Amino acid sequence: MKVDIDKLRQLMHDVSIEKGEFSLFGLFLRAEAPDKWDLVVSSPWLEEGKLKALGEFVEKLAAAIGEDQLLSISRVVTLNADDPALDAVTKAVSVEDGLIEIRDSDLFGLKIAHAYVLRAKRLQVPAHAT
Repeated sequence: MKVDIDKLRQLMHDVSIEKGEFSLFGLFLRAEAPDKWDLVVSSPWLEEGKLKALGEFVEKLAAAIGEDQLLSISRVVTLNADDPALDAVTKAVSVEDGLIEIRDSDLFGLKIAHAYVLRAKRLQVPAHAT
């Protein structure tokens, strides 16, 4: 893999401090798209003003991992809190700040050849938000 996991972990920490926690942060290699990773993330702050927030996140990603490594990522996918794919991942994998490696699996209806999950944890919803 061409993407430095330690740099991604540091990015996850830095952005969490600045913007808020992620419930999902992981790299996924789809079976039908070899050599191109998807960075899949979920956080409440990404849902609000989504396009601007995503743009800012991608800028931070590029600064953190560099242009060469950024070319290994085909897209950044954001999942909303109510997305069934987020439920599928957080039920299959639980990690708060570590690294779980997955190979040859079927997650959220996609054949995943390889994945590195740094965080997969349901965030607590404030009582006033329900």
